[in-house]
Amino acid sequence: LGDVRVRQAIAKGIDVDAIISAALLGEGTRMNSFVIPSSWAYAHDIPPIARDLGAAIDLLEEAGWTDSDGDGFREAHGALYAEEGTPLRFSLIIAANLATVESSALLIRDQLSQIGIEVDLQSVDFGQLIAQVDAQTFDSFILGWVNGWPDDPDVTQLFTPFSDVVGSGANFTSYNNPEFTALNLQAKTVPGCDLAERAALYAEMQRIFQEDLPYVPLYAGRGFYAASNDIAGFAPYPNNLFWNAATWDVRQR
Repeated sequence: LGDVRVRQAIAKGIDVDAIISAALLGEGTRMNSFVIPSSWAYAHDIPPIARDLGAAIDLLEEAGWTDSDGDGFREAHGALYAEEGTPLRFSLIIAANLATVESSALLIRDQLSQIGIEVDLQSVDFGQLIAQVDAQTFDSFILGWVNGWPDDPDVTQLFTPFSDVVGSGANFTSYNNPEFTALNLQAKTVPGCDLAERAALYAEMQRIFQEDLPYVPLYAGRGFYAASNDIAGFAPYPNNLFWNAATWDVRQR
C-alpha cells in the first residue's frame, strides 16, 4: 500500500455508487476527497474517482503485481515494497455491529477480488479498532469523520506530519506531502480569512489528495429526523444534526 499506484488501483476498483445504493439504500453522496460535499470549500469541478477495472489492472501490473499462478489473486513480481511472490492480500478492519459499515466492507472485498486483490475482513469491537489505528498497527480500516459547525476543512490533525505521532496523533497513515502541508498552512492564514481565496487553496489540496490517496474517500451519509410540530426552536445545520439542541422545547398543547 506504500505504492501510490496500488492505492489508485484500489480506488478505481471500488464501486462506490453500488455501495451507496446497497449499504445506504441510496441515502449518501459520493466524496472526491477529504472535504464534505456540503462544504463551502468543496471542489465541485473535481469528479469522484470512477470505477475502471481495466485501468486498475493496468496500474497493478505496472506496479509489479501479477497473477502468475492463475489462482485469481496477484503476487509481487518486481513490486516496490514486497518480496517476490508475496500475495496481494491485506486486512480491512471494521467496527463490529455497524450494519452500514459491514455491508460496505463486504462489497469492497468482493469488488477488489475482481482485480486480483484479496481482502481479509476483520470485524472487531470499536475500542480495539481505535487502539490499532492509534498505534498504526493495521493494513487498512473503515472509519467515518464527523464535521462540526461551522465547517472548516483544516486537516492539520489528519494529514500533516505534525500529527504523525504513534499513540496520540490522528495522521494514522503517516501522510506527508510538503506541498499539501504548505497549502494547508496557507489556507489557515489567509489575510482576512477570505473564503474564496481559501476555497481555491483547498481545491488544490483536494486535487493533490485525490492523486496521493492517503484515504480512499467513499461517501457522506445523510442524516434524518422524525420531527414534530410540537418542538420549538428546531433548526439543525447541514453538517451538525443536533445544532442548538439545548434550546429545543416541547410545546404544551
